[in-house]
Amino acid sequence: MSPQRDRDRDAFRAGVRRLFKLPLFTRAAARADADAELDAFLAERIDRLVLSGLTPADARAEALRRLGSPEGDARLVLRRSAQRRQRHQWLRQAAADLREDLRIAVRRFAHSPAFTATALLTLAFGIGANTAIFSAVHGLLLAPLAFPNGNRIVMPMQENDRYRGDSRFERRNMAGALIEAWQQRTHTVEDIAAASEDMFSLDADGTIDTLTSAVVTVNFLPMLGVEPLVGRGFSPGDVVRHGPPNVAVISEALWRQSYAGRSDIVGRTVTLDGRPLAIIGVAPAGLNIPLSHKTPPDMWVPGALTDAVDGGTGSLDISPSVFALLRPGVSVDVASRELESIAAGVPHAAGLGGRLRVMRAQDFVNAGETRALEVLFAAVGALLLTACATVANLLLARAWTRQREFAIRGALGAGRRRLARQVLTESMSLALAGGLLGIGVAGLTLRVIVALRPPGLDRLADVHIEPAVLLWTLVVSVLTGLSFGCAPAFFAGLHPVGDVLRREMRGGSAGVISRRVRSTLVVLQIAASLALLVASGLLVRSFAALQRMPLGFEPRGLLYADVLIAGTREQRGTIRDEIIRHLQSLRDVTGVSIGVMPGKGWLGGGVEAEIDPEGHTADVPALGTIMMSPGYLRVARIPLLAGRLPDSTSFSSLGPAGWSSEVLVNRALARRLWPAGRAIGAHLREKPFPGRPPAPWSTVVGVTSDTRIPGESGDVAAYQVYTIDRLVSEVPFVVRTTMSGDDAAPIVKRAITAVDPHIFARPILSGDTYLRDGLAPTRFAMSLLTAFGVVALALAAIGLSGVIAYSVSQRTREIGIRLALGADPSRVVRHVVSGGLGLVALGIALGAAAALAATRALSSMLYGVGAADPPTFVAIALLVGAIALVASYVPARRALRIDPAETLRAD
Repeated sequence: MSPQRDRDRDAFRAGVRRLFKLPLFTRAAARADADAELDAFLAERIDRLVLSGLTPADARAEALRRLGSPEGDARLVLRRSAQRRQRHQWLRQAAADLREDLRIAVRRFAHSPAFTATALLTLAFGIGANTAIFSAVHGLLLAPLAFPNGNRIVMPMQENDRYRGDSRFERRNMAGALIEAWQQRTHTVEDIAAASEDMFSLDADGTIDTLTSAVVTVNFLPMLGVEPLVGRGFSPGDVVRHGPPNVAVISEALWRQSYAGRSDIVGRTVTLDGRPLAIIGVAPAGLNIPLSHKTPPDMWVPGALTDAVDGGTGSLDISPSVFALLRPGVSVDVASRELESIAAGVPHAAGLGGRLRVMRAQDFVNAGETRALEVLFAAVGALLLTACATVANLLLARAWTRQREFAIRGALGAGRRRLARQVLTESMSLALAGGLLGIGVAGLTLRVIVALRPPGLDRLADVHIEPAVLLWTLVVSVLTGLSFGCAPAFFAGLHPVGDVLRREMRGGSAGVISRRVRSTLVVLQIAASLALLVASGLLVRSFAALQRMPLGFEPRGLLYADVLIAGTREQRGTIRDEIIRHLQSLRDVTGVSIGVMPGKGWLGGGVEAEIDPEGHTADVPALGTIMMSPGYLRVARIPLLAGRLPDSTSFSSLGPAGWSSEVLVNRALARRLWPAGRAIGAHLREKPFPGRPPAPWSTVVGVTSDTRIPGESGDVAAYQVYTIDRLVSEVPFVVRTTMSGDDAAPIVKRAITAVDPHIFARPILSGDTYLRDGLAPTRFAMSLLTAFGVVALALAAIGLSGVIAYSVSQRTREIGIRLALGADPSRVVRHVVSGGLGLVALGIALGAAAALAATRALSSMLYGVGAADPPTFVAIALLVGAIALVASYVPARRALRIDPAETLRAD
């Protein structure tokens, strides 16, 4: 073939493609098309110039000159233009194909409302539960501080090896020299700020008489990345060294409540303890000190960090919360090492003790609560897999019934790729629609989670479905659609068109493969649901065991009030006695004493005890110290097992610190220090901190019962010393009433505050609430795991029933013939059900193995039951087996309704 004919052919193809706007499918094709177009143009022009009398060489040179640019540039421009056209054509074609696929998908879904509703609800539950738990994980563990710089804010803490669990992290006084050294020499921290909370009375407009306040360094708000809504933040000139502040930034809530949101708020004054403060700004809504569990402060005032840490007269507390802003890209480990290295060279930091550790907000979440969230996150993952398996099963069955449709479309020219794309489009449409519904389910689930949250996860109340969570939902929806859509897409158009058009599809190799895939999915569903239910069952048994736990005291009818009393020691004593008399005069009060709620107490620095007559001593590194009056055991109903109560006058010899001369110990401490039973009359004393003189010895005069509360396992709960109250400014009271604790709490609080308007009573804690809070972590995980397990089991039952029903439909002819030949109907039912029970047995075996491995993660959350508890495993396996039997029996009964005559005629 001549070159001229090749050029003519290429020019013809390019002309036809441009005339009909045919798509260019590849980049190479686009480049070739551009080159062909330019070559054709040049050839035509050269021919004309040759005809006008030019030589071919001159004609080509003239043609190239008339292009206006070098041939290479012209060719490049045309190639780029062709590639853009190719991209636009591809996008238009893709959009048109997508619209067509969506139109077909919507039409198919509308023709099958039961299938569509089942699939959407299944996906909504799976994706919604996943979204709700991810919201909690994101709000507590991934991005717990909702500030612009929240991911870089940390707290330097001291890690004390004497304590266990979360108690080992302390916030000690940090010397001003240490803070200054950090600020001057650190390369890992960008800024350091401090804050402390306080309570005070405000003489404002009379509608609010007590406001929460916080004292912060002037760089506190900039370090958080927060700007005031109105006015300005603090500047160095606002700090009054060694004196009270004279300016304030008020909260957005106080601004709207007390000042009606006036725009001229800046420059107005409020009164703080009789001193006027000029309002210079309004803080953003909900602004709080990071990691604070208290309500957001109503007022912010400036203070000097160095004044506070040096114990000066600055307005910051003597032990403020110190925050550091890490430089971008710096890890907490690197910052910890650098700050500790700097602290080693500062003399004032020597007395802090322990290792310094920089902690993120998520590091403060209780280890048990973190484990609960991890377990729940794994549970919703299993639930989502179960939902995917259910929908995949439904789609597989549906795809198989559409073989004739696919065959006809294939005969009309649709390739297998086109059919698979249609099935995937339907899957993705279902997944995205399920994701949208799942957001609503997540909102409802999140409400339940917040309502059930234990006290340790109180910050869950601030968790919402944020943009990052919505992005997670979108990703999960897409992955879900792909996961359950791949198998149906694979089977779409798999069978030869001719076979499908010649006969009904009730068998064949592809049918066997489909059945095996569906059976495998059912087995996985049963295994996942069994694992979830076993975990739930273990928590249910733990919850029951916790409710039967001997507490060592009577929580019902018991109240605990923490009261702040100002004044001298004598004044505090007078007010304390007046409060006791006032409470005893209440009609339903049967006892009042000084002391804390059993199980609580001050975490002391350990105890040193004489353990034998020769004067040998032994230490207990950490224990709880309970300040009390002699009537405490009677009011709390804690049994005195041996000895007597301390002398009520033994506190009179107390100095500013130390225990009374006579003390009580609980039975666990007595057994540890004096296993031979010689606790009565033994001597012990509080272990002094380094550099301090030893405390005087105290005599053990009695041994009490151990007091325990569900969920409490720290040092305070394990070992306890009871000492006579030493009249500190914060006085705890316990009150015994004949009413329920929740009903009596407001009455008791009014009675306390009626004694003196200047005292402050913290919220009253009732024994009922205390007990509920102790059970809350287990109840939280148990409730959610049970709900997820029940949903997973329901989905597994639906999947199993669908497989059996599909099997019956595939074997209609066989069953019809058997019945026509006189087969016993009960044998037919048993034969059908046995197929389902085989899958159930395999699923139970796999689920038991998975549960055995997974429930080890629950060990720290269990009480009174092991992670491999045989009764729980057996009971759950029987439950799953029974429900699976019912799910198999229902479609099996339908097999008996097959009319043999109709079946044979249809064949």
